[in-house]
Amino acid sequence: MTNQRTSRQTPRPCPTQSSPPRLLRAKDLWDSSGSTTILGAGQWLEVDDIGRRLSALVDAGALLRLRRGIYINPASWLQTAPWDRHLIAAAAVALPVPHTHFCRTTALAMHGFNLLRPPDAVTVRTARNDATGLHPAPPLTGRASAAAVERLLRAQSEAHDGGPRSRAALSSIGTRHHQYPRAFRDQLRGGLGQRWTQAYESALIHQEFPVPEGFDPSITAGMRIRLEPLGLVLADTVPRMSFAEAVAVLDACRAGRFGAPAEPGGTLPAVEPWLRLVASARGRTRWAAAWEFADAGAESVGESWARVRIAELGFAAPELQRSILLPDGSTCRTDFYWEGPGVVGEFDGLKKYLRSGMLSGSSPGQVVVAEKHREDGLRALGLKVVRFTWADLTDPIRLQRLLSATGIPLSGRSTGADVFYRDNRRAGRSRKPR
Repeated sequence: MTNQRTSRQTPRPCPTQSSPPRLLRAKDLWDSSGSTTILGAGQWLEVDDIGRRLSALVDAGALLRLRRGIYINPASWLQTAPWDRHLIAAAAVALPVPHTHFCRTTALAMHGFNLLRPPDAVTVRTARNDATGLHPAPPLTGRASAAAVERLLRAQSEAHDGGPRSRAALSSIGTRHHQYPRAFRDQLRGGLGQRWTQAYESALIHQEFPVPEGFDPSITAGMRIRLEPLGLVLADTVPRMSFAEAVAVLDACRAGRFGAPAEPGGTLPAVEPWLRLVASARGRTRWAAAWEFADAGAESVGESWARVRIAELGFAAPELQRSILLPDGSTCRTDFYWEGPGVVGEFDGLKKYLRSGMLSGSSPGQVVVAEKHREDGLRALGLKVVRFTWADLTDPIRLQRLLSATGIPLSGRSTGADVFYRDNRRAGRSRKPR
């Protein structure tokens, strides 16, 4: 083998589609001969001008560029769930800058929280005021033509489940830089104050990158990230969220998931010191409103959002996870239950069926049939059953009609959401659903 960069070697076979998805770094693509092996359009190519050829492959739709020098196979990206794409983008940020401090929504995701919506950017700290704000990432498809993008989406759709592939899935995920909390800075325009640097650095969590399920662990090559502690992340993030987003996070906290157990008195000891330090009086009021509304009985972000929607529309609060004895002697737990009108509410999300199947060893089809038998048993007891989905939650008017038709009464009471809506009206943001 010659070490001249103009040499050509026998092309290597392309990995099979069953290979775990992984990131490709430009510097890792060089082989011992000085050329490089990169994933091309269905083949391995030996190239000598790495920058030019990588750009050409991106423009042709054979690779996606996450960050400068960080690439991923289009199939891997498009087959990944939106919330995991955010984590992959975070890995692309940390690979070239391992001392990155992750904060806010990205830190919540790294702590294991399921968020109501995938973050629209990777959130990190910066010590420079002039560097704050959103830093857009390069287009995933480079300078690819509209026709090339359409071919890419069509090819991925035909090669896998046949479902539609949206252009939105090829939207790049930028990086949003946030200054350190004001309490940690000696000067408004400065970075970490000298007296806070050691305390902040010692509080940071150093852990291995949380590789999304199904991805090749080698994508981060054992990279360790720097993550703000959960108490600080919650105190700094929850008051800035919408009411539904905040409740989804705090429901999980009340349930003791993700290392955030609440004490019997209803407090989060890991959060209280940070809340006094980093949150304004308005932020603490918003935190208190969301925390009071939070309930450990909500077992998913979908159920959390449904609870918020039910309250926003003025209906009486349901009982969560009520156990009911069915005529055949079996017991079922309902997502929502209104005893007065005798109504059972069920939130139908895809994850619910997948999770039930994994726990029982049944196929999704078998789980659906079991749900039907369960519903028949509830109706045999004289109960009414109303089901709603993500689509219903995004359409409050439709959800209101569904709930009203079953006779669920109105509560006549305000909720903690009103604190958030007053703030939104002052800021000119969207209002409470009517």
